[in-house]
Amino acid sequence: LAAAHRLLKLSKNAYEITIIESTDRLGGWIQSTVSDVGGILESGPRSIRPVGLSGRAALNLVHELGLQDSIIAVDSKHDAVSKRYIFVGNKLHLLPSSLSSMLRPTSPFSNSLLWMILRDWWMHKENKSSDTNDDESVYQFCQRRFNTEMADYLADPFCRGTQAGDARKLSMKACFPQVVNLVQKHGSILAGMFRERAIPISEYDSPLVHQAKKERWRMWTLQNGMEVLIHELYHQLAKKGVEIKLATQCQQILFSTGDKVMVKHNNIESNEINSTEGTHKFDHVICALPAKNLSTILTSDHASLSNALSTIQSITVAVVNIVYDKIIPAINGFGHLVPSSEDPGVLGIIYDSCSFPQLDSKRSISTRFSVLLGGAWFDEMSKTNATDDFYIQLAKNAIRSQLGVALEPSMIKLSMQRDCIPQYTIGHLCRVEQIFNYVADYNLPLSLIGASYKGVGVADCIHHANLAVQDIVKNRPI
Repeated sequence: LAAAHRLLKLSKNAYEITIIESTDRLGGWIQSTVSDVGGILESGPRSIRPVGLSGRAALNLVHELGLQDSIIAVDSKHDAVSKRYIFVGNKLHLLPSSLSSMLRPTSPFSNSLLWMILRDWWMHKENKSSDTNDDESVYQFCQRRFNTEMADYLADPFCRGTQAGDARKLSMKACFPQVVNLVQKHGSILAGMFRERAIPISEYDSPLVHQAKKERWRMWTLQNGMEVLIHELYHQLAKKGVEIKLATQCQQILFSTGDKVMVKHNNIESNEINSTEGTHKFDHVICALPAKNLSTILTSDHASLSNALSTIQSITVAVVNIVYDKIIPAINGFGHLVPSSEDPGVLGIIYDSCSFPQLDSKRSISTRFSVLLGGAWFDEMSKTNATDDFYIQLAKNAIRSQLGVALEPSMIKLSMQRDCIPQYTIGHLCRVEQIFNYVADYNLPLSLIGASYKGVGVADCIHHANLAVQDIVKNRPI
């Protein structure tokens, strides 16, 4: 959707665009539901951080769609920014967020966070080459440069919260390239933070980007939920003549002679077994399919590309939205994460009502939570033939044991997000380079976007969709 929007904008509506979507709705894992009492429940991404080029791309898109008045922003002073917890030893521990809290040891750390950061700077200040070009896991990086506590109580839960992945398997270079670049360029994270200059706002950035910087936004959502972004994209694309095929599954992509690409698809008719197959020829395909899915629909003459794509696997997360019909004042902050050593199955709990109380019910008092289950530990956590009630009980037990909330929920919603987050394991950047080089070497009329390659966040996907479209307009003009 973002790519189609950008293509229309840059080409002044010169392209004929067709969007093919296998499900009966657009937006992928972005899904906002209005509860029975009027609150907004997010089954997928619930906020976007306005940082870096990706964060700016998302804000620019919101401005172009005319949704700037719908933004609900959280600034740096908000509890959802300053209060984040980890659950260790059967209790919550507030993570250091201010300079004063970094000066002294805070449980569960035996040393102050500042001491560990300064130790990293002191040990590596004269040796920028200590970090080689070899890839390593996020856990290994933090353990090597700081200590095991940092790896266990920061790296491990952070990876579980942001990517539902195992820090011992995820690639540091692929998941946190900005941190690696700081270390390689300046010798340590601390030196890099002081010496690296922020990317200046460009003349092409919208007023929303300037506002976010001035007001020190740290995250934002939209009134009525993130899916509003999808609805507005759909509305504006349809209005401009973009053909959108829902419930249409792509069966095969064939790169034929004459710089054309043939896409065979299956138009699934609602509630009927029979379906009709169709074939369309396109000048170019922008593919946002998960890499693993794309690998299954390429023809055999591109077997090496299919094999490389198939190595990028994804994990499943069970999201359980839980609503209580009372205000729970003790819960203040963004949420808490659970290290894998404590409870592998429970990734963390998000305190939705604290971050965005504007999305609570307007008709009655309520408190919203989201419990995240599974991820890289989904198979280990799940029982054979587990029912929905199995995951719901896990979520209820987690809130009861970790937050001390013994009330019975007034509403529960389970969303099983299967294969929702690609895992950037060690060697991911080499695999992505191999994939993109293949496409370039064979001059395939194919652009690869989406979460499988260069960032799993919504803002990352928007940014790289923009870059792909810019390349098409530049190198494949009409």
